[in-house]
Amino acid sequence: MAGTSLKPLSPPEWESLIEDYNHTGTTRPHLLDLCLSSLLRKDFPLQLKLQLLTLLEHHSLDDDSDSFTAETSLHRLLDALRSVIQSPTDPFSLKDQFLISTTAILINGHDSITDSSSPLTSLVELLLTIINRPNHGLDRHIRGIACECLRQLELAFPCLLSDITPHVWGLCVTERTHVSQSYVLLLSAIILNVVRLKPSETSVASISNATIPFIPFNVPRFLIDGVGVDFLWKEKEICYKELKRVISFLLECTQNLTPFGLLELMVAIIPVAEELELQASLLRVQFSGLLYTFDPLLCHAFLGMYLKFYDSFKGQDVEVARRLLLLSREFHHHLVFRLLGLQWLLGFFCVIVGRDEGRKRSIVDMSLSFYPTIFDSLAMKALKLDLLAYCSVLQCKNHGDANGKKSLEADKEMFGVKLFKDGIVSVSAFKWLPPWSTETAVAFRTFHKFLIGASPHFDADNSVGALTESNIFGTLQKMMVDSTSEFQGLVPVTVACIDRLLGCHEHRWLGEHLLETLDRHLLPKLKRDYSLGFYFPIFERISENSKVSPSGLLELLMKFMLFLVEKHGPDTGLKSWRHGSKILGICRTMLIHHHSSSLFTGLSHLLSSTCLYFPDLEVRDSARLYLRMLICIPGKKLRHILNMGESLPGISPSTNSSSYFSFHSHQSLHDKKRTSSIASYIHLERVIPLLVKQSWSLSLPNLSINPEKSGFLEGIRDNEPTGEERDSEISSSVDIMSKSESLQQKEPLRVMDAKISEIVRVLRRHFSFIPDYRHMPGLKIKISCSLRFDSEPFSGIWGVNKGDNELPALYATLLKFTSSAPYGSISSFHIPFLLGSPPKKDYSVTQTDSLAIVPVENGYEEEDNFKAPVCIELEPREPMPGLVDVFIETNTDNGQIIQGQLHGISVGIEDMFHRVILPDDVKGDSIPGYYVDLFNALWEACEASSSTGREAFVLKGGKGVAAINGTRSVKLLEVPVTYFIQAVERHLKPFVVSVIGEPLVDMVKARGVIKDILWKDFDSDSSFDVTSSEGGPLYLSYLGDEDEGGVQIPSSRKNIGYFHILVFLPPRFHLLFQMEVRDVSTLVRIRTDHWPCLAYVDDYLEALFLD
Repeated sequence: MAGTSLKPLSPPEWESLIEDYNHTGTTRPHLLDLCLSSLLRKDFPLQLKLQLLTLLEHHSLDDDSDSFTAETSLHRLLDALRSVIQSPTDPFSLKDQFLISTTAILINGHDSITDSSSPLTSLVELLLTIINRPNHGLDRHIRGIACECLRQLELAFPCLLSDITPHVWGLCVTERTHVSQSYVLLLSAIILNVVRLKPSETSVASISNATIPFIPFNVPRFLIDGVGVDFLWKEKEICYKELKRVISFLLECTQNLTPFGLLELMVAIIPVAEELELQASLLRVQFSGLLYTFDPLLCHAFLGMYLKFYDSFKGQDVEVARRLLLLSREFHHHLVFRLLGLQWLLGFFCVIVGRDEGRKRSIVDMSLSFYPTIFDSLAMKALKLDLLAYCSVLQCKNHGDANGKKSLEADKEMFGVKLFKDGIVSVSAFKWLPPWSTETAVAFRTFHKFLIGASPHFDADNSVGALTESNIFGTLQKMMVDSTSEFQGLVPVTVACIDRLLGCHEHRWLGEHLLETLDRHLLPKLKRDYSLGFYFPIFERISENSKVSPSGLLELLMKFMLFLVEKHGPDTGLKSWRHGSKILGICRTMLIHHHSSSLFTGLSHLLSSTCLYFPDLEVRDSARLYLRMLICIPGKKLRHILNMGESLPGISPSTNSSSYFSFHSHQSLHDKKRTSSIASYIHLERVIPLLVKQSWSLSLPNLSINPEKSGFLEGIRDNEPTGEERDSEISSSVDIMSKSESLQQKEPLRVMDAKISEIVRVLRRHFSFIPDYRHMPGLKIKISCSLRFDSEPFSGIWGVNKGDNELPALYATLLKFTSSAPYGSISSFHIPFLLGSPPKKDYSVTQTDSLAIVPVENGYEEEDNFKAPVCIELEPREPMPGLVDVFIETNTDNGQIIQGQLHGISVGIEDMFHRVILPDDVKGDSIPGYYVDLFNALWEACEASSSTGREAFVLKGGKGVAAINGTRSVKLLEVPVTYFIQAVERHLKPFVVSVIGEPLVDMVKARGVIKDILWKDFDSDSSFDVTSSEGGPLYLSYLGDEDEGGVQIPSSRKNIGYFHILVFLPPRFHLLFQMEVRDVSTLVRIRTDHWPCLAYVDDYLEALFLD
């Protein structure tokens, strides 16, 4: 670096560099020197200097070179820090951030201290110089920051400041401003490291009389040598007394600390008190009041101290518990604080019970205070129910301490049952709420807590018998049976609870016991009707478990099958098939998980009855197959065959667990022959047809020297909406580019006059409301279409037989759209139901019935009944015509699936026409004026020689910019003025911003179609001259007879006015028309900032005005 001079960066260049680092992590070489030179400049903005310091701090963490670890670089950084600290003009915020960033950089760059000449020594000396001015009011905040930096250095390099402890204590005693908290925390950190590491016997022996100077600072030998002293503090009487004095001083300072400061102080003092074996009563007297504050931090600090010195607080368990319970009842507190109080209380109980078994009785006595109240939130109810479950567990564990008195045992069991019943009342609405409701989840969570509370994971095997015989277990089982039998919606939640138990190795026996209970008590309560189908998930779990006898379930299924046979009728065909399939699915599960001998009799009766009497042929055939397998195949081979059937290659498993088929129906197979012609009878059509049916799009050969590129110009392409950076060539259309690239372009200084400045101001305001589609949703255009299909060919091809007056229909139709044009991702469209179009009636008239009366029908109304509206939303990346491919997936009346491709939807240039986005503050009467100003600004900017061509305009969001590179064209239309005005009113009315010229204004106003625009006369608008145009007069000769040749424009063909039309082309382009209207012709001057659209505008104008 010596001998080389780096060019300083300007603020825009720094902003670009910072943005590049945030996105890609890349920086420039010699970053430290560039930052330091900019930080010392007085003309740099303060906010940018703070960003540079943050950049240095982050860059020091991931820099692979030695630029930040070299001592020369760190010394230059310290020199710059001294310059800023000593400067009287630099703000304190810059000094504070400079201190913090420098400290962080040096801590990150040093793992250890090897000598006394390191840059870290210089930094410590500078920080000590700053804090050595106690009670100085002007720089008190920066002294606090310096103390915090020293504390972080002490934490990073323990005992770094151990030799100057007396000086730091003296500064703490002297300081009287609010910064004293920082001094106190610095002293506590030093004392903590000295007590823990014991660097030397003299570290605190002479704490009252300092023997080492405060400045200059010298690194202690302990950090360089790494060798300390091993002794007990109580054996060193002088050191012990000095440390007790320091601790006493720190305890006296607690009244002047904030909650965060007090928490930090307690984190340092508690380990010191433990190491010095101080009397815990000192801390108890000093900090007992923290529990009665309303600050969560202080309550947390007290509980931490309580657990450290539990013996000192012995006897206050109930008082602490009642205070925590009171915190949860204070409704004026935040809900988070109240929930935290209950969490503390639950953890507090676990700790004190683990240390003293005799405390269980006092906790159980408090259980009546844990019941949820009516106004508690669900979160509060859940935690209070957890406390009740914990009390029930404690009561259950006291079961063995009843000294053989069975009456007392029964009372204890009934107490746990009462806790559960009274607590579950608060969430009793779970019975009729849907199974996915939160209250249902809380109720079954409580059920699970009470169920496994007496059988934790660490001793689950030792409490099986006691738990299953307890009253609480019987109550829980009875509640599950009663609620499930009464409310069918609880079946999924009950199954989920059983699955959770079965999935746990320690509590699997509980799930099996619950299944046995459901088999014995729930199945006899169920009605033998169609509602039994809700309970098939429970039947599945019972049939899967080998420890539950299948006899009861087989008996119930037999009765249910007889009910299905009895109730079968014309309207129950699908019901019978569905329930019969589920019954066979359960039979198949039994064959897999049970021995054939245990279920042969019952299952054979069920299958044989199904084969003989069930109304559905498919179910009867499947039952006959299972019956033959049961009779003819031994059990092990049968299970092997059934298990292998679930995993056959090429067959996807069914998502329905009760399904017994492993293959798809032939009706659902895709028939390519029939779907290849669906476009001939299923039609998706535009509601408004295009003026120009564009069958081509502009593509240019690639002029790049790279032969591997595609054969089209890279600029006219689909710009990716993601944030990924890709290398691409910038075309002449000047696509959206990143701000960093635009700011780094080196351009000469430009001087703009007042007119250009006003144009730039208008354009900046306009572009700031255009969304950048790379970072946010862009502008969308909508194409309205309609979907219909012809009934006759559809019914003939797909075999949908309907009556004479019935029409076929399509169900659950899904339309998917794709396009090779740059339209982004196109959303699919769903149509629930669509009726087929009836065949058209033949009203041909012959000579014999020429006088017959032919009915006249409302054609449009009838056709609309057989059309479904479809909206295609496109987000163009470039305004160009294209074709949208359409794919359809739908279902017929007889269950067949139709898939295929329809005719595509053409997208024209007129579909891209969009009104200009209005700023939020432009409303009412100011809208026409804004449109006119924007038209004039864009008209000037699109001039080929415009002075604004190099200007970059920031888009919405601030992450991207756009430039204008305009072009122009001209088009002569020989259309009479009347037809011309009609065409403008019909197709371009929303985009007209002004009408100029008294004759034209009168004609347009008289028609009353175009409104809310700016009307001007030639005299009032000096910017227009009837005889002039761009680049001088434009001479056009009108061809008459061939002999006459070109003639001069007669007076009847003079200019009668102008139309100004402004069209926005998503995502960010513009199309402007200045239409010079004459009696029998119109001269259209066109300007745009997207020159490829001119290829389509020419055909559009001809179709618009010459049709």
